[in-house]
Amino acid sequence: MRAMAGRGRPKRTKAQVAQARVARKTPSVAEDIVWEIVRGGRLGFKFKREVPIGPYRLDFYCAEAKVCLEMDGEQHDAARDAVRDQYLEKLGIVTFRIPNIEFFELEPGAPYGNHIEELIRLCEERSGRFRF
Repeated sequence: MRAMAGRGRPKRTKAQVAQARVARKTPSVAEDIVWEIVRGGRLGFKFKREVPIGPYRLDFYCAEAKVCLEMDGEQHDAARDAVRDQYLEKLGIVTFRIPNIEFFELEPGAPYGNHIEELIRLCEERSGRFRF
């Protein structure tokens, strides 16, 4: 295993950082919409996007709550995702997944939709504080 960076996570390589930068500039439609919802602490928790951790890149990550938010498109493989989720769990990070198709079917009048409300509750529970 690679050397650990401070705070108990694997050290990031220059290549991983470069890939994350490219991914931040070319988000999927769903990622772009979700970023507008979670950016700047709008949910009461700070999220970063395209965060490299170990051999993986997280779509969105809240370090305070150790919550990874993944927008799952059609390309996601359940077996591969399970291995990835296990790796993150060993680092104390829980993964919250929203299938892209379900995200686009959210109730139009809901300010965040059920998935985003669940995400907020998860962050509150794991951080030990309320969002606002």
